[in-house]
Amino acid sequence: MPQTILSAAPDRRTVLGAGLTGLVASLTWSTTAGAAAASTGIDDLLDVSARTYGTVGYSVAVLRRGRLVYSRHAGLSDRETGAPITDASVFPLFSISKLFLVVELLKARQAGLIDLDEPLGAIRTGLPEAWTRITLAQALAHVSGLPDYIPDHVAPTEDQAFAAIEALPLRFAPGTRNDYNQTNFLFARKALEQATRTPLTTLVEHQFRSVGMRRTSYHVEGQPRLKDVVSSYRPAPGRARPPLPYVSPSWPAYTFGSRGVFATLPDLVRWSQELLRGGLIPLTDLRESWSPFTMPSGDAAWHTHGWEYFRHDDVTIVGHGGDVRLVWRHFFRHADPDDSATVIYLDNGGRTTFDRHRLATLIADRVMPGAARKGEEQEEALYRGLVSGRWDQAVAAVAATIPADRLEATVNRVGYDAMNILDADAALPVFRWNAERFPNSSNAHDSLGEAHRTAGQLDQARESYRRALTLDPSNARLKATLNDLDHPTRPR
Repeated sequence: MPQTILSAAPDRRTVLGAGLTGLVASLTWSTTAGAAAASTGIDDLLDVSARTYGTVGYSVAVLRRGRLVYSRHAGLSDRETGAPITDASVFPLFSISKLFLVVELLKARQAGLIDLDEPLGAIRTGLPEAWTRITLAQALAHVSGLPDYIPDHVAPTEDQAFAAIEALPLRFAPGTRNDYNQTNFLFARKALEQATRTPLTTLVEHQFRSVGMRRTSYHVEGQPRLKDVVSSYRPAPGRARPPLPYVSPSWPAYTFGSRGVFATLPDLVRWSQELLRGGLIPLTDLRESWSPFTMPSGDAAWHTHGWEYFRHDDVTIVGHGGDVRLVWRHFFRHADPDDSATVIYLDNGGRTTFDRHRLATLIADRVMPGAARKGEEQEEALYRGLVSGRWDQAVAAVAATIPADRLEATVNRVGYDAMNILDADAALPVFRWNAERFPNSSNAHDSLGEAHRTAGQLDQARESYRRALTLDPSNARLKATLNDLDHPTRPR
């Protein structure tokens, strides 16, 4: 049986948390029967998540219409010393740090200091010709096509980082595809500092102080260790043993446009409330930055103005994640942007990796029904079943509750979750189940073939792809895939 790390650790839950009492709180909301049920629902969701994934420790806060309605700390800041997660626990925010830069960019635009449509050639000289006409807005939406300066290591200086990639071709024509990478935010930081004639760290540190964030700052990771910073953990190989301690590599200060901020949960709640009431930038400018970035295809990019962006039904979701284990997400309805929920989820790692964005969405759904899209509860139940060795029981339970067409799509999505978050071997049982349950579905066999191919099982991949093509004989992509498998290109 997998070890449950959380069970031996203290749990500090507060609705309108004791350590957050100086913040705006909704006393009316917190005393209703609905609030009590929502709080219990969030508790249950977090408990089962921590048990299943072996989370070492976490902090969570939930805002409804900008008001704090739930907060909780549970588990350990450090497994060796037994120190608990508390209000004082400091988390490295990784890419959530980008949001503080985004706020400064929006402030500079509102002041008339910067044009987000300016070309990258106006931000940095000596760029390859193909880069110069890409706009800052395209970089912020991660549709620039630029190569990433962080393939395997981080260069000591910004000039060296650019030198390492300037001869590389664009990954795609700018504006035509989504491709998240860190080079985009090198330009964002540079543009901001040129426009304001002020270092990013100075601007953002003032932002922190203006909202009372006393435990938040930029820091070069590991030099020296900050007081009360949580220890980090990564899954052990095979994910069957307790997670291993992990020391995040030290990144130079020029990367601070993308990362580098360390913060506590109470400080992030303060920042969120100030942001959502219009105290950092006017609400009209903030909400305009949450409008989609539309690509030539008509599709919305996955980012807009530096925010992650997703829309379903009548709900828009914006925010950012950090190192796959931290999430800041804001949910609002199109007809009434004030009808909103904000979730801050921070953990320090665990036995296995999972989709923290989905967990944050399900938390939001407990206080703002409809925040989660249809099927996300079932997807999370299936994924938990898979990683806990109870796939058959989990899929049987879900299959009994939803129609066949939704079942196939839901299982297929979980298969890709497993392949992207874990590995192809973990995904194979999921795709195999779908192909057996829906033998006449070309897509089910296609997905199984992709998993076999990714796992290096080429004979099984050919078999699955051929079955998919038999069911969909006009599918040109399947024909091309089989041709690639049967006639692989030889390296020169």
